[in-house]
Amino acid sequence: MDSTLQLSLDFESDSSSGFRGDSCYLKDEPELGIGRIESSDSGKFQIYFPSSNTRKTVSENSNRLKIIGAYPTAFTESFADSELLDLSLQAFELKLTHAYDKLSALSNSRTRLLPHQIESTFVVVNSLRPRFILADEVGLGKTIEAALVMKELIFRRGYKKVLVVAPSPLLVQWKQELKNKFNEDFEIVKRKNFLATGEKNWKNFKHVITSVDFIKNPKYAEEILKTKWDIVVFDEAHRLRRDYHKVTRAYLFAEKIAKKCECLLLLTATPFRGKLEELYYLVHLVDPNLLGPYHTFINDYVLGNKNGLKEKISKVLLRRRKVEVGGFTKRFAKTVKIELSNAERQFYDETTEYVRREYNLAMRTQNRAIGFVMIVFQKLLDSSVFALLSALSKRKFMLENRLHRLQAVGNKLEEWDLDETEGVEDFVSDLDESAPSDLANLRRELLSLNRLILLGKKIKEDRKSQKLKETIAKLKKEGHPKFIIFTQFRSTQDFLASTLSEYKVTLFHGSLSADAKEDAISEFRKTSEILICTEAGGEGRNLQFANVLFNYDLPWSPLKIEQRIGRIHRFGQKDNVFIFNFASKDTVAERILEVLSNKIKLFEESIGNSDELLGAIEDELDFHSSFMRFVTGNKKLREVEEEIDQRIKIAKKGFEKLGSLVTPKLLDFNLEDYYKTTLQERSFTNQHLETFFVRYAKKYSDRLNFKLKTLKPQIYELDGVNYKGKKATFNSELALADDGLEFLAFGHPLVEEAVQSFLKDRSGWKVGFYRTSGNFLYFVFIVEFKFSLDRKELFVVEVNRRSGNAKVLESLPEIVRENRFRSSETQLPQDTEKHFVIACETLEFALEDRKKELYEQTKDLFQKEEYKIRNSNQNTLRQLEEKLMRQEAAFKWEGRPEKKSAMNRTKNEIQKVKEDFEVELRKVKVGKEIHHRFELFQAYLPGSD
Repeated sequence: MDSTLQLSLDFESDSSSGFRGDSCYLKDEPELGIGRIESSDSGKFQIYFPSSNTRKTVSENSNRLKIIGAYPTAFTESFADSELLDLSLQAFELKLTHAYDKLSALSNSRTRLLPHQIESTFVVVNSLRPRFILADEVGLGKTIEAALVMKELIFRRGYKKVLVVAPSPLLVQWKQELKNKFNEDFEIVKRKNFLATGEKNWKNFKHVITSVDFIKNPKYAEEILKTKWDIVVFDEAHRLRRDYHKVTRAYLFAEKIAKKCECLLLLTATPFRGKLEELYYLVHLVDPNLLGPYHTFINDYVLGNKNGLKEKISKVLLRRRKVEVGGFTKRFAKTVKIELSNAERQFYDETTEYVRREYNLAMRTQNRAIGFVMIVFQKLLDSSVFALLSALSKRKFMLENRLHRLQAVGNKLEEWDLDETEGVEDFVSDLDESAPSDLANLRRELLSLNRLILLGKKIKEDRKSQKLKETIAKLKKEGHPKFIIFTQFRSTQDFLASTLSEYKVTLFHGSLSADAKEDAISEFRKTSEILICTEAGGEGRNLQFANVLFNYDLPWSPLKIEQRIGRIHRFGQKDNVFIFNFASKDTVAERILEVLSNKIKLFEESIGNSDELLGAIEDELDFHSSFMRFVTGNKKLREVEEEIDQRIKIAKKGFEKLGSLVTPKLLDFNLEDYYKTTLQERSFTNQHLETFFVRYAKKYSDRLNFKLKTLKPQIYELDGVNYKGKKATFNSELALADDGLEFLAFGHPLVEEAVQSFLKDRSGWKVGFYRTSGNFLYFVFIVEFKFSLDRKELFVVEVNRRSGNAKVLESLPEIVRENRFRSSETQLPQDTEKHFVIACETLEFALEDRKKELYEQTKDLFQKEEYKIRNSNQNTLRQLEEKLMRQEAAFKWEGRPEKKSAMNRTKNEIQKVKEDFEVELRKVKVGKEIHHRFELFQAYLPGSD
């Protein structure tokens, strides 16, 4: 039955049992007029035709029957005024044009989009299965790409449930970027609100962000898997890595949820680091058929060096490199070396000797806790005298009270990350396990501490902080307004805040609440001159509104330093970036800086894959152990450099392999030209949305929860429960320039409320009249094309009242829109029913042509998907059949019962593969068959006042 069902844009169509009250007609008996379905039972409809006072019983499957949802007689009790008709029609036009006209996110995203981001989005949203690995290099905006894809699919395919899985430190940033740039509200789900009940139960959240560590817990993972998600995004997806022998909990969760979601996006700058099986398993998540069975893949591409792997991977993996994309400003790094005073030198040398002695003793006695403390002390020594003195004093106090505070805290040490040094000064002073176990060593260390504290207190000037103040003052005179200072330690942060008290200073550290962190960044952006960050600011923050960065002390991790620099040297940075690395002469810090600069080219490296390379090296090399062996005299600097050299070679080989397999496509894409061209092709833009919204707010001000006041062109003031006194705009450029403005676009709650109000209560399903001396009727239909790439469109049919001729128009004529009026008519003209049937028949012919167009546009996608499924199935079956032949031969030779059991298991597996193949193939075949449904939305009849 090629019939239409009653539908709305945002709610599922009624089932066959819900046809009661719908209008219909019989193709072979048009003289009966329009009927109304009274009941449905046993596959048959009971229909009453008022104009001929006739009842008919017709099979649901009859080709004679056309169900048309609603006929104008249903509207005669309330003919519409022109304002209501126009607003309702505009609501549909805006909704549909944003769903299908090019990339709608161009006009409703509060961000400057880049060509490669739009190109990637276009590829993903126009694919049959939107499941991809987005593998752009670090800093190229994979988060923005994922959000664009998400936004487009919500518009185009009606997706509602979205899950984003990201590293814990980035959850808040994901939430804020999705809200600020794309008007999408997400809830961060943790253990606390996951277990909550009532309205805040996590199952009620449509859009959820959670952490990788959270979903690794099977208790929570299984609950999340019970929900049907439309879109799932994994940020830092390389954390899902697995190989043939080892499977992580995170991968197991990803594997399960991948089978249940429509859209899957894996974001990672490093899809693999040399091992092809890592890439296989990552690709397997997005498309299990693409690379076939595991053993076939290994035989073909790992052992056999078969060609064609690059071409296959490119179908689901999109990668751009900075060198191709361009758009980065230059960065200049300078090492600032400080000459220590005599007092500082003595304090430094004796402290280094203390650290060397205690660390070596700890290694001999296998006391990891003391070794840990000494590493921290060495880092504090290279940070600031103030920070070290504070820690030394606390350790002295702890040792003096050793006998009163014996308790095991070894578990704390296991959880500590040496790169996460924030607050570690207090931590090491409480680490009782780090105290010497015998009285002699305890007394000896206390003597050393007393001596060091005495030397430290003699230091009257801090040359490092003085040099910092001098450098900032000089840069200030040169016109630089804002500065970011990184330190590893809270105590150094407090010291610097005091030293730089003449400036407006903001502190950012991990102990701040999520809101306080955002307030700190906002304060620095708007009013502060200096932001002093601990390592908590080194990952995920966008601070490109500043261009001068000081590394006051250096973490012994090249990736951490690169992440610091990445906060300001990223897309959106308009100026060249200046980095100042502080190190005292003839110190460990100076030696380490030389190693990082000379061997990894950390600060001078041209834009390339440094971030990924450093990550690969860190996976292989324990920098803390290597540098500490150098500090304590157990390893020469040359040996450290050789060790790093070796790791660089290994990492580069992996990246050469990645480059050979995943070659970026050259961009032949101009964003400005694309936007201008598509803007001309768009029926409606944000300006149309603004006009609609302003009219809507004025007409329905009595029932809305807010009011709209025009302050000046394109700037409005909102007055409502959640928007009291807030200023707003529909202009994306204005919104981009001022974060304080609400950006009113699709996705914003107020805009959605305005549009949805007409979709939900069907207030615009009306008949209207227009002033004319002509004889034309206009019927506006909502048409839904049902297949794997569902879409909805508006069709307008014009019927000549005199001749009975009809044709489909591109849109409702302007003369009709401009001359709509409220009529005094209380019933439809007698011939309306006949003309409506003519309109339906004309529409049917037009829709058949439209379906052919859609089929031609999409058939290649279905053919490729079908071929891929067949090929994967054949490979899997071939492997299993070969396995079965070997088992049958073994059974003939040995005749053991377990051999027969193995044969039966393989036979069952073969049968299961065949059944799964049929199911997958049937999905593709059914998915490419296009069916249509339509419903009358509005009718415009000729009339006069």
